[in-house]
Amino acid sequence: MNDVVIRSSRPDDMPAVADLRWRWSVDEDGRTPGQSPEAYRDAMTAFALRRPETHRCVVAERDGIVLGMAWLALTPRPPAPHRPGGRMAAELQTVYVHPDLRGSGVAGRMVDRLLAVADELGAERTSVHSSVDGERLYRRLGFGDARLLLQRPPED
Repeated sequence: MNDVVIRSSRPDDMPAVADLRWRWSVDEDGRTPGQSPEAYRDAMTAFALRRPETHRCVVAERDGIVLGMAWLALTPRPPAPHRPGGRMAAELQTVYVHPDLRGSGVAGRMVDRLLAVADELGAERTSVHSSVDGERLYRRLGFGDARLLLQRPPED
């Protein structure tokens, strides 16, 4: 899909990003919203504005319409003697593509873009909590199982 542009989000994209997340959670997954769509748009915009250093968002845009999003959360880690420049971990979050673009490679392009950001910033590792549908994409992009990566509470 050469007509789809992957780019860093701008503050004025956040209402569209919020609408995509609403579609995913409420319309597709059937979750009950705890606020109005308008309040959620405001909350998403405020979230992004407060966290430009720790959360990066890219969007997929076609004909001026945002149809995909992906986030990268950056977490500073305590310094180590062997890493004088500091340490950082990254996590892919909230990767979503509108149904009209699914299967076209857009999700992979967004994730590739964020992995490049993580590499540029020197992230020691980048993790993702995948859906069943997304697992094949992430494995194709080099993600794998980590023997000592544990979480609380454990999943079934």
